[in-house]
Amino acid sequence: MTNSSANNSVFRGFFEKQKLTGPNFIDWYRQLRIVLSIEDKLNYLEQPIPPASVPEEGQLVASEILAAHAVWIKGSKEIDGLMLMTMEPEIQQNLENLHAHEMLQELKTLFAQQAEQELL
Repeated sequence: MTNSSANNSVFRGFFEKQKLTGPNFIDWYRQLRIVLSIEDKLNYLEQPIPPASVPEEGQLVASEILAAHAVWIKGSKEIDGLMLMTMEPEIQQNLENLHAHEMLQELKTLFAQQAEQELL
């Protein structure tokens, strides 16, 4: 099995088995972290999108910096979609305009009591 097909089966399994309904936030979050860790994309969930470099007047931003920012945006969009596709529509509709990190912060706020109980 190639790495790509192994990763696809990991994502497929996550889509089929995990649907965030609210009461299962802790389990959903744990599974999401496992899938993103396997894909080496956990950073998109744990860190906000870095701001784009703004050059000083008369200067240019290096193409490598622009390319790195574009890669970050693309990766974040993939994780945004993964998260949204694994949520019940009632939860999903309030989070559609957020990026992965922002979405997670909002979900943690929504389900804070559940998260606190899990930690205890």
